[in-house]
Amino acid sequence: MFKRIAPSTVCLIWLAWAHSGFAQSVAPDQISPPFGFHWGESQKQIETVVTKAQAHIVDREQVNGRDAWTVEGLIQPDLKRTIIYFGTEKTLVEVELQYEQPNWDLVAYEEFLNSARQKLEAKYGPPTVLARDKKPQGDVMETVVGYQWQQTGSSIQLFFYSAERNTDVYRSVSLHYRAG
Repeated sequence: MFKRIAPSTVCLIWLAWAHSGFAQSVAPDQISPPFGFHWGESQKQIETVVTKAQAHIVDREQVNGRDAWTVEGLIQPDLKRTIIYFGTEKTLVEVELQYEQPNWDLVAYEEFLNSARQKLEAKYGPPTVLARDKKPQGDVMETVVGYQWQQTGSSIQLFFYSAERNTDVYRSVSLHYRAG
């Protein structure tokens, strides 16, 4: 028949269950880069991952003293390109994901931005607002909205950028994973 469970056993089971639920709701200690990359990986290691993913490095240049690779073909919905940055020791320090779609209007970009922000808030908590600005730059109206989530040893930033001149419009949402 059934054996009686001691109250202390019930208490231990409840504590284990409660602790496991709590642990899942706590933000991670570090924000990892996407696509299976790891902070501090060498250029050779990153190139191997990119090649295995059947993506292509379409440009290699220096940006603010850092090597920057533009990669196309990494599979993620609405991703236009990825820019991978390497620090002075030629190891991974930043991954920038740029989301653009030619058929998106302003509302579609705002919905994408808000969806991404809500997912990041659910995972990392409330962000720091970095920018919320709309102002003219000459004859171009620029809009920048930016958020940041900081963890020990890494951060993630989410930006919306828009530049409009008459009927010419450029819009992009970018996600910046950063070590340090």
